[in-house]
Amino acid sequence: MNIVIVEDEIPAAEQMRHFISSYHHPVKITGVYSTCAEIIQYLNENEGIDVVFCDIELRDGNALNALQQIDLKSVIIFTTAYDQFWSESLQHNGIDYLLKPITVEKVHSALDKVLTLKHIFTKNNVLLKQLSGMLQQKPGINFRKRFPVRVASELFVLDVADIMFFRITNGVIFAVLSEKKKYPLTEETLSALEEQLDPQLFFRVNRADIINIRFIRSVRIDEGSDYTVLLKNSEEKLTVSQSRIGQFKTWFI
Repeated sequence: MNIVIVEDEIPAAEQMRHFISSYHHPVKITGVYSTCAEIIQYLNENEGIDVVFCDIELRDGNALNALQQIDLKSVIIFTTAYDQFWSESLQHNGIDYLLKPITVEKVHSALDKVLTLKHIFTKNNVLLKQLSGMLQQKPGINFRKRFPVRVASELFVLDVADIMFFRITNGVIFAVLSEKKKYPLTEETLSALEEQLDPQLFFRVNRADIINIRFIRSVRIDEGSDYTVLLKNSEEKLTVSQSRIGQFKTWFI
């Protein structure tokens, strides 16, 4: 089993090398890298990599954003000190998510999972990716259908299907129904809100906006391959972040 380590802290990288090398199944560590640029180049130029142990926050950027730029043919085991990337990691061949501090037990358990998946479903990467989503999916998710809103002394409910998009402004999240109708919500972060929404209907196009697919009139591709979302019955235009264009095309088309 060919393995690559991506970790920008030297002691952590050496510890990971030691943990992997002590695994009971034959393994070969083909490289240790510390930046997004290095791992993109390596994976683009080399085939036959089975597993990548990948830290998320690297010295030159976020590995999740970097992995969007390549056609992944390896499974990824993410290692990080932060739990907020759990959901997004599933979109990048992620089959496990190890929170630091990393232990030899966590590493070996993750490698056991890789072998089990390969044994049952062969080395077909498409099947592995589909299965990883099912394995990591949080059970019993019920997506939000409505949001309570209070304006002055009135309390009423917004149907999620009527919301064009959600936008965070100065730390406050608004549900936008039209150019003249927007209502503040109680949710504290856009990431927390995103997990409550049906991903088939809603997509986070940038740091500030989550769009409802039912309100998309068209998508304009500007010079430089910038994507701009045009809305039905509205002059509002939403820009898709460069790092999210690949995921957006898969979601929208």
